Amino acid sequence: MPAIPSPLARFFAHFPLVTVPSPHETTAAPAQPTIWAYGPPPAGHAESLDPLCRAAQAYARFIGKADAQVRWMDWEEREAAPGAALPAVHTPDGDLLVGEEVSGWFASQAHPGKGAKDDAATSSDPTQQAYLSLVATTLLPAVLAALYLSPATVAPPVVPVRSRPLLSQVAQTYLTWNDRSRRIDEVKRLRGGKTGKGVVLDLEEVEREAEEAIEALETKMAEAKGEWIGGASSPTRLDALTYAVLSVIRVLPPTCDAVLRPALERSPTLLDWVKRHDP
Repeated sequence: MPAIPSPLARFFAHFPLVTVPSPHETTAAPAQPTIWAYGPPPAGHAESLDPLCRAAQAYARFIGKADAQVRWMDWEEREAAPGAALPAVHTPDGDLLVGEEVSGWFASQAHPGKGAKDDAATSSDPTQQAYLSLVATTLLPAVLAALYLSPATVAPPVVPVRSRPLLSQVAQTYLTWNDRSRRIDEVKRLRGGKTGKGVVLDLEEVEREAEEAIEALETKMAEAKGEWIGGASSPTRLDALTYAVLSVIRVLPPTCDAVLRPALERSPTLLDWVKRHDP
């Protein structure tokens, strides 16, 4: 076979092939539930810095599934996850779950015989719904913006940076901006707005609304009784998501956040609740 012309070989050298894990269909069922999450996190953290992945890990702990294994994945490896999305869960029965299926499965482990319907019923309670909407549409977008829209030099790394010396600067810049664009649309979608380049994302408004949400949660939690949010008798995905976003806010450096962490530090009830549920 004739050799590749050297100009073409030099061009290909800027786009090296990336090895990813085998497709999930070929993965054997694990002995213990396995959470696929972004990571590993920086030293000193037991759980992913991505809030949705951390929520899955927290839910597992809250229901007593501390033996759940974690399969850490970086940005490129997520293509090998179920639905090319994280977090995901591989159950001992061989099921591969993503999205709301994850919280539904954990609920079924906490309440054998009830399952996802029980979690849905709990979440349909007006109080639970109000809390969940507050967290998912204000706090979660603000945390995602702080983590993923801040310059990489000031934000904590959610996953280790893979060294790719052969990747051209042009290609690296494209990948960075492509991911940033995807994250901007995710924040817009979570806030209930339109997506696309024609829609401006006001980050100051995102921060301001999140600060107000923290203050509202502090007031409600100070008045509430019981261990779980909204008076629930057992943990739900609301508790897991709330813990995840607040615990990430707690470690955000001032270089990428000048609003969220100070607001949390002014909220002693929330801080105490987060600390009590740390791993």
